[in-house]
Amino acid sequence: MIVISDPREFNLSGSAVSIGMFDGVHRGHRRVLRKLRERGLALQLPTVLVTFDHHPLATLRPASCPALLSTLEGRADLLASTGHVDYCLVLKFDQERSTESADDFVRRTLVSMLGMRSLIVGENFACGSGRQGNIEYLDNLGGYLGFDVRPVPLRPPNACIENGAHCSSSETRRLIQLGDITSANAMLNRPHELPGTVFGPSDSACRVIDVAVPRDMCSPPVGDYAGTVKRQDVAAPWIGAILQVREQHSRIGARTVRLLVERDTEIALGEAMTVRFLDRARSAASRVAFGAMVLI
Repeated sequence: MIVISDPREFNLSGSAVSIGMFDGVHRGHRRVLRKLRERGLALQLPTVLVTFDHHPLATLRPASCPALLSTLEGRADLLASTGHVDYCLVLKFDQERSTESADDFVRRTLVSMLGMRSLIVGENFACGSGRQGNIEYLDNLGGYLGFDVRPVPLRPPNACIENGAHCSSSETRRLIQLGDITSANAMLNRPHELPGTVFGPSDSACRVIDVAVPRDMCSPPVGDYAGTVKRQDVAAPWIGAILQVREQHSRIGARTVRLLVERDTEIALGEAMTVRFLDRARSAASRVAFGAMVLI
């Protein structure tokens, strides 16, 4: 998958396109991406995923902007891992973008630059100022500009997760913020993870490492969790850990996760880390882990 940040770098004569934040790239997103690939193959065209940096609500209604399930870099990695996206176009969502009409966005970016021949999006999709560009509007516009619109049902048959809920970024965030890691991971079809930076390693009966995570990321509530950690290096191994989510640190102004890992784990101050949450730490695991190592 090739990531492009400037639509002027595109000169495609044809493409199948999907649009959205795709925050977390959960199971529902992956269903849309499978449809995107199927359409691309049917038309013998490359697939393009158009996404945004930052979340549109960060510009439109900052107080309502949700905590993110993935960073932009993490989202790109997850999108690439599906194998369904040939190009990922990252558009800056700023005040100018927020006032662009649906007609202008479709004509200038999707048709003129991407050569869009087919648009595959969730059935509640809308674009443009005031969300004017809903499915009906886009379908009518496509009749003039030479593209079709393929809405993907949000709640298709047999798409429920174990607890009966349907996949969405909002529901996944809700579960994480409730501490229901198992259900959230089922929606993501992977462990929820957060990036962070080591700011306070120390030694005790086990290795204790404090990691600051970005304040705009979706974190579980204060508590103990079973998880794994690794350096943000593809060659680094995952290391088992107890993750103690704490309140915002007054000095650094961010939520912290204390990692309890084996004493000989080599992690340096200032190092970039990825933290994965597997489940709530059970009472026994909170007291004893890694054999004889006692967690204080």
